[in-house]
Amino acid sequence: MERIRKVYFNRRILWDMSIRELKVKYSGARLGIWWAIITPLALAVSINFIFTNVFKINIPNYTLLVLSAIIPWIFFSNTLTEASNSFIVSSSILRQGVFPREFIPISTVIANFISFIIGFAFLVPLFLVFKPQVIAVLPFLFFTFFFHLIFIIGLGLIFALLNVYFRDLSHILPIVFMLWFWVTPVFYTLEMLPSNFHWVCWFNPMTYFITSYQDILFRGSLPSVSNFFISFLIAIVSFALGYQVFIRNEKILLKKI
Repeated sequence: MERIRKVYFNRRILWDMSIRELKVKYSGARLGIWWAIITPLALAVSINFIFTNVFKINIPNYTLLVLSAIIPWIFFSNTLTEASNSFIVSSSILRQGVFPREFIPISTVIANFISFIIGFAFLVPLFLVFKPQVIAVLPFLFFTFFFHLIFIIGLGLIFALLNVYFRDLSHILPIVFMLWFWVTPVFYTLEMLPSNFHWVCWFNPMTYFITSYQDILFRGSLPSVSNFFISFLIAIVSFALGYQVFIRNEKILLKKI
């Protein structure tokens, strides 16, 4: 709790670091923040073309199904990839000790979260056009945003620390995320899977976040109470575990950098 209090008192520094990370992320890019919209939109359209024209999937507004899931997935995978390198990239300021050191990976997560929210804000009207009932459940999207963010912060702290010990992690993660992507219901629904494969998805923590996004944005309905509760539980466990791992290894971290 003392550590959390210290973070709260230094929250302005965390915000400034996050904004700086966001500016660096898009510095020199002519389209800037528009890439937060272009990338998932291009992926959704290409996946839609392949699965509706080649595999003949007959789901109305299939692009919206993929779009509601692929934007959160890109936020998840890109953020953790960047966070895993954050201590190494920012090694020059790591030893200064003028702010909590966990701010380095957390600011990376928050910068990507801001980009994610901006990209989502531009695409929400698209869901409202095809699914007007989404507006009634849209406020519940903020709970999913928050749980998803807390979950990623916890993993970000762990991955950032692990990458200091095992530099190969930054090369392994893209492979892990590629495999993780296929067992996450991004371009398919759980109903499309044979029942004997459902357990693979339900053991996947990202399933609960992705299905919440799909329920709200694509189906225009509230996620189940159990889905909300499990998402909350996963987020809390990830955050608590990530912080404990970081605090116990912080001194060793300074020797490794």
